[in-house]
Amino acid sequence: MTISSTNLVDDNFKVINKITGARSENEKLIELDTLKNSTNESEISIANAYYEVEGTGTVTLQFDDDKLLTMTGIDNYGLKPSETKIKGIGDIKILTDANVDKFSLMLECHKETGFSNGWYSNNTNNSWYLWC
Repeated sequence: MTISSTNLVDDNFKVINKITGARSENEKLIELDTLKNSTNESEISIANAYYEVEGTGTVTLQFDDDKLLTMTGIDNYGLKPSETKIKGIGDIKILTDANVDKFSLMLECHKETGFSNGWYSNNTNNSWYLWC
């Protein structure tokens, strides 16, 4: 089974994708240069992930700089106070091992910096400024 990824939202602040797949996957999931208002300096973060992994395997989301989120079973990431956004550099790839029967994932990523939408986040206190 190949990855099926449906983009639900791509606005000035976030990207939300619905993804399904199975075992032994290794594909780019989110490519920065295809996102709305992306520039060559764009960066995103994994803010929320709702997932269901069937089988005993793991599903991994990985940035180009190797920052990652590993998922097993049924759970979510990003809503608990102890879970911060995972900020990485580059595209996000999805990897599954041979023990994943199938999985489904709702992934919300936030556009952090480098998008030409007129807004800039200083990433220190979540303040937003309008470029003029």
